[in-house]
Amino acid sequence: MKKYLSVLLLVVLAGCAEKQEVFDQAALFKQAEENMVKGSFEKARKDYQEIQEKAPDRSYDPALMLRIADTYFGEEKYDEARVEYQAFLNYHPVNKDAAYAQFQVAMCSYSQLTTIDRDPEPVHTAVKEFETLKSKFPKSAYEEQASRSLLLCKDRLAEYELYVGRFYHKKGSYLAAAARLETLLKEYPGSTAEKDALYYAGLSYKELGRRDDALRQFELLAKKYPSMLDIVGPLISTLKSK
Repeated sequence: MKKYLSVLLLVVLAGCAEKQEVFDQAALFKQAEENMVKGSFEKARKDYQEIQEKAPDRSYDPALMLRIADTYFGEEKYDEARVEYQAFLNYHPVNKDAAYAQFQVAMCSYSQLTTIDRDPEPVHTAVKEFETLKSKFPKSAYEEQASRSLLLCKDRLAEYELYVGRFYHKKGSYLAAAARLETLLKEYPGSTAEKDALYYAGLSYKELGRRDDALRQFELLAKKYPSMLDIVGPLISTLKSK
């Protein structure tokens, strides 16, 4: 009888311990959520990670994985955040929050955009990730914002190409300038850089003695941007008279 009571007591104590552990997880999660709201991202992350460590069955819990990624993003640690969002997508590709995670992967690169004279690689990466979002999660709640950001990214890439093209033109490397500007006009039609790209491409071809190519650029510039006619009109007249 005593042996039976001892076993029963152990079972009861184990059950109490298990309930206490569940309670502690809930309390710790609540504390982490409060830290998130306050912007105490590092504290929140430690709380989430403690839950993962003490409850192995929750190591890949989608809510915890996503919140840990959000803490890094909140601290503007975009490289770390990107790794965590991608891990979430690897483990939970069809989760209800997968579209959000993909959007955040793109935003990690988008948030690292700087001036147009810097390495455009983050912009290229953001374009790729936004396009992945639109492809994999059509009509998601993030599609409209992704589309706007995608246009801004492509505009930024066009501005970078213009920056390089004008640099070559200033150096007198007219062939390199024309090639770079032609790429801009082909890949980013209608961008904010288009007007200047047409102008400098025309000037570069003019310097190279390629009359027909110069005329093509100047005439297209005058057609699409009538306000430039006063500037390119004389150039067109001069080229046609030759």
